[in-house]
Amino acid sequence: YHFRKFSNDGQFLICFSRNCQNLIVYRHSCLSYCSKGINCDNQDEFPIKGQKFEGHFSQLYSLNLACGSELICKDFFLVTDCNCYGIFATATTPDSDPPARRGAIPNIPSMEKVTLYLVRLADGTIMDERKFHNDFIHLAHNAGIFMYDDFVSILSVRYQSIHVLQIRKAGMFVDVQT
Repeated sequence: YHFRKFSNDGQFLICFSRNCQNLIVYRHSCLSYCSKGINCDNQDEFPIKGQKFEGHFSQLYSLNLACGSELICKDFFLVTDCNCYGIFATATTPDSDPPARRGAIPNIPSMEKVTLYLVRLADGTIMDERKFHNDFIHLAHNAGIFMYDDFVSILSVRYQSIHVLQIRKAGMFVDVQT
């Protein structure tokens, strides 16, 4: 697995499968442990369950986000202020010499498809998605996508535009302005 990070409230551990096709979410499960005796420094007494990852985390779900030539961008993850939804991205490998397209800046790489997913973190339901075709968006480390309150702005490098979306409480992207 690729361990990404915890959600802002610390409830969910966000991971991606080794092949970058699946989103895997864990929840921390408290391990209770009681030691009989005065000297609690003896590690031999610590239960075997507590020495394993599964003793501290339980998998909530595994969700297939990417298919075909798309991969999950393992360096991209945003969470809403309410900690209900996570935004994840999948993309194809950038083409450094793409064909010319009307409105596109020449000599800018192009990704055949970039998809943003709005996922309800509690149960893994994909609430909404937004696709960008033949575009280039810097996904690594959230460099081309910014979030403020319930607004998300997406910088399209190839078409020199900014897409502003609002995330509604019902779990959907709404176009505000481009």
